[in-house]
Amino acid sequence: MFDTHDTFAFQKWRRRRGDDVDGQGREMAGEVDAGGATPSPAPADATVATTPGAAPKRSFSTMIRRPFAAHPWTFEVAIFALALVVYQGSRALVIGDPSTAFENAAGIIHWEKSSGLFVETTIQQWILNHVELAEILNYFYMYAHWTVTPLFFIWLYKRRARVYPYVRNAFLATNAIALVVFMLYPVAPPRLAGVSDGFVDTLHNISDIDLHGGIFAGWFNPHAAVPSMHFGYALMIGMVGMVLLRSWPLRLIALAYPVAVFITITGTANHYVIDAVAGGLAVAVGFIAVWAWMAARGTLGTTATATFRRV
Repeated sequence: MFDTHDTFAFQKWRRRRGDDVDGQGREMAGEVDAGGATPSPAPADATVATTPGAAPKRSFSTMIRRPFAAHPWTFEVAIFALALVVYQGSRALVIGDPSTAFENAAGIIHWEKSSGLFVETTIQQWILNHVELAEILNYFYMYAHWTVTPLFFIWLYKRRARVYPYVRNAFLATNAIALVVFMLYPVAPPRLAGVSDGFVDTLHNISDIDLHGGIFAGWFNPHAAVPSMHFGYALMIGMVGMVLLRSWPLRLIALAYPVAVFITITGTANHYVIDAVAGGLAVAVGFIAVWAWMAARGTLGTTATATFRRV
């Protein structure tokens, strides 16, 4: 028989022995490290790599992003740089026949006059009565398009990261749609085709800017008036800003931007009213197409939730 002292000693030994066995079992199972801390789970790639004959599976997206892993933002810069090169190069390749472009422009002017949309000359005449304003709008037309749009995407990337891929892809889809229209329906701008209807080339006559010579010649397709991507981009920025911004003053500024661009493109005789309408439609189709594509892939829920969480 055990006395009381022996019984307590035996129970203490069993408890100590049980802790040792349990600790050994947990270490063998990988639950604790040598210091007793719980380690992070092993990466999935490591598990795949230890399986005989198996290789880690990487998607095409992962492979092309790999060189940019250290600085992910450089991947986005590369996307936009490539898109810009393709877009501008394609515009140069799809320059239509001048006679066709001028015939289509005449058709647009005739249609706008018959439908009551021909207000461009009225807008321009008011601007020409304020020469200083005309000069401001000329430079706004030349440079806002190339500064506001990049700044918008930088803000979106930094502040609304979950919505950013959707807007970026919709933007790229919109530009693809525009290229198709440029190719199938070349149209000369009113500053070239509408002189007899009272249009004035304010860029050249007031600010001495020649879009068809010098450093600007390679960046402008003279027969790509429809759709107006100046207005399309501005509408995109205005609508996305309206949805995502929390401050009402900032939301009003976002909405004012496409209005200012519309006045600019018509007041400087670079686009017709119908060009702006076509630009808006191109943006709408681009966003709807990407929305449908994301819905088909099952990735719409996260974006939809993030879209309505304003910052």
